[in-house]
Amino acid sequence: MKNIKIFKEEFDTNLKEIERAEEVWKAQFPSDYKVFLLQYNGGVPYPNCPTISSENNSELWPVNRFFSIGDVIIQKEHPMTYTLHDIDKEDFERLNLNNEYLLVFALGERGVYIMNLNSEDFGQIYFANYSGGDGIIKVNTNSFSEFINSLDMPKWTEEEYDPDFQLTKHYYSSNKIFQDYLYHTPNNPSLGFNRFKEVFAVLGDIQPPEDGYPNIPQKYVHDKLKLEYLLEQGCKTDGLLRYANNAGIIKYLIVEKGLDINEIYKGRYPLQSYLTSTAKYEIKKKYELIHDLLELGIEMDWSIKGIKVDGSPDLPMIEKLKVLHDEYLQYEIDDKNWWIKNGKPSGHVPFKRSALIEQKLGIVDDK
Repeated sequence: MKNIKIFKEEFDTNLKEIERAEEVWKAQFPSDYKVFLLQYNGGVPYPNCPTISSENNSELWPVNRFFSIGDVIIQKEHPMTYTLHDIDKEDFERLNLNNEYLLVFALGERGVYIMNLNSEDFGQIYFANYSGGDGIIKVNTNSFSEFINSLDMPKWTEEEYDPDFQLTKHYYSSNKIFQDYLYHTPNNPSLGFNRFKEVFAVLGDIQPPEDGYPNIPQKYVHDKLKLEYLLEQGCKTDGLLRYANNAGIIKYLIVEKGLDINEIYKGRYPLQSYLTSTAKYEIKKKYELIHDLLELGIEMDWSIKGIKVDGSPDLPMIEKLKVLHDEYLQYEIDDKNWWIKNGKPSGHVPFKRSALIEQKLGIVDDK
């Protein structure tokens, strides 16, 4: 048996908190699961692929993380996106499952791992795979200890188990603080906000290196509640305008936080990002954003120019605006033609022309 290692992502829990979780769920947790929570309170496992069998030999995918007691509680208090609240009733009926007692205890690469707390099927583990998989499948164990002790290296990887492997580096793609779906509670924002603060207290370096990715405040620039909290904790406002893509947030950063939309950041201006489309679907959003900024009266210097990602000189902003305008007009033509080609001309929504943008470009409406 491999020596399973768990990288802890949150502070330790205690019996009182576990008892509170059981009260929220109106059910007892298996004793071996409670021991795990007391020891690790969730976390990232190594190795992480279950080798235990499942019904019909359906494939089980690696565990990305075990959820903490805080995650366990919040998923019962709010229909979190990673839970089973939107799965068809028929999928539960096939296995005679009551959704009210299905606790999601781990997130897998392609689905979630579930523990049944119902007394009739107590402790039974299931895997829900809806990414081209088999839906809800039964794992051949009702023991959490047996499940976790079965973890090994995935069969399809050439990587061998390393007994000296240390889970120490917080990769951006896996760092729990960046997983915004874990804190997404639009019907009750304080729930997700409190979860976010609990995780930030452990994993939230004040201003970690970006390494090509947004740092924590840049990641949550559109969430004013979290952003205000991060700034109170000492996070800086560097680069926030570059990562903002909402006119209201941009105005808030300029007016209330004193940021300068015409100030360069790492060789690039915020306006440069707003005017550059890396994919066709972005063209319409960027065009509408510029219109909104002009409508809000945001003062923008159209003469400045920065550098491209590859380090070469970029066009002045006014010329980039002309490029965006032309791309927008062509996008409308292409979109309209697509609907006509597919026999659904009524589906095309006319693109709004911005008089403010055309005025800035000196374009005269022939009509």
